[in-house]
Amino acid sequence: MGVTQGLLPFQVALVEEPELVTAHAAVPVVVELMRAVIPVARYRELAAALGYADWKVVRRHLESLVVLVVSGGEHISDLDVLRADRGLGRLLDTPLSSSTQAKDFLYRFHQGVDGHALTDEEDRSLSSQGKARIRPEGPGLQALAGLVGEVVGALQHEHTRTTATLDVDATLIEARKVEALRCYEGYRAYQPQMAFWAEQDIWVHDEFRDGNVPAAFSIRDFLKTAFGALPDGIRTCRLRADSALYDQKGLTWADDEGIEFVVSAVMSEELARHIAAIPESSWQRYATLAPGGSSEEREWAEVTAFLPEWPRNYRKGTKPFRYIAIRVRSRQRELFEGERTRPWKYFAVVTNMGWRGDRLLRWHREKQGTVEHAHGVMKNDLGGGVMPSGRFGANAAWWRINVLAHNLLALLKSTALPDDLAQARPKTLRFRFFCVAGRLVHHARRWILKLHAGLPYARAFVDARRAIVALARRRRCVQSCT
Repeated sequence: MGVTQGLLPFQVALVEEPELVTAHAAVPVVVELMRAVIPVARYRELAAALGYADWKVVRRHLESLVVLVVSGGEHISDLDVLRADRGLGRLLDTPLSSSTQAKDFLYRFHQGVDGHALTDEEDRSLSSQGKARIRPEGPGLQALAGLVGEVVGALQHEHTRTTATLDVDATLIEARKVEALRCYEGYRAYQPQMAFWAEQDIWVHDEFRDGNVPAAFSIRDFLKTAFGALPDGIRTCRLRADSALYDQKGLTWADDEGIEFVVSAVMSEELARHIAAIPESSWQRYATLAPGGSSEEREWAEVTAFLPEWPRNYRKGTKPFRYIAIRVRSRQRELFEGERTRPWKYFAVVTNMGWRGDRLLRWHREKQGTVEHAHGVMKNDLGGGVMPSGRFGANAAWWRINVLAHNLLALLKSTALPDDLAQARPKTLRFRFFCVAGRLVHHARRWILKLHAGLPYARAFVDARRAIVALARRRRCVQSCT
């Protein structure tokens, strides 16, 4: 049926029988990548943890949600849009899960540690505004972490790195659900703590938390789990973080484990006095690596004789941590009334590394382009910024599925896509690669996807599928030998 002519010279005809075309022709490579690197045993484990009899059902639900996130969907109901793309369903060889099925799948993650579904009373006892606590993960979330680990291990096997710098930082996710607790900014939110492997551009650990749980809470346990999640082959472990990790127990554990770190220090009165006593001649200029230069003057100096009242500092034979002071002022301070009388602002970092101060400070600031950038990708380019439920476990699973999607894209870019897409954000991948039109035809008992050869990344799509097949063979070899 035709509709009224619009401003452009075409009409629209609504037809009852869908044609086998798709607007998401390259999206299935993500599912192929999942099947190449995640063994069936992981899906069996997840199915048992969630009470499913058939692991294939669990795989279909998880693949559907990853496809949703990669395609740009933020809401579970967006699955209906993808399900209407019959060509995509044909390429995946199975219908995508319905929004009802996907919600039930997520709800099953709302578990106690023994796997039983949490009652409302049990749920309330685990989260309370007046008390910060880390909610224990149920078997489903633990099994889902295993799938994330498979992707991390696959990337390390394909592109081995001997150094692992974990950038640790929490992020706030605003939530409209009444079950969400208020964060330090005053609004309802969740606050997952995250560990990002800078050299591999991939998440290694996430801990979903209520909004009222500060980033510094139980940080030593988080660090133990994060560094424990690293795959084999690492010889040097490093840590970068802001002042939320300025914690005696956490940093002592890291130092005892041989982990090198630089962490922003909390500016106590005693530390401020030591910085104020630094002679003017001890301050040295350093430049940031910001494009176009910096609008600030920056200088650094060693802080001598500062020893905080930490138990570790009184252990026999313990080497005190090193403190480096930073002072910053605007190059245009004469334009601002308040800056004329107080030109310098002071900060500090603590470290157990011996690098020169300016090198340490520049290296520490690089985390702004890793973990903080990745937070933005998770919440803005993927679907992590919109929580699907009032149930904590379901939201934790949704966040971890977004972590899985992020890591799959990192693996895809490093192993199967051309170099000019190596740094592409998900929205760029959608526009250039995933969301292209294709037509399916059935010939000689085979389905054939027809793409226009003139598309800029049509050949890259073919090459990516070949690379994934080769990756699957290598992974089967690795799994059979371990």
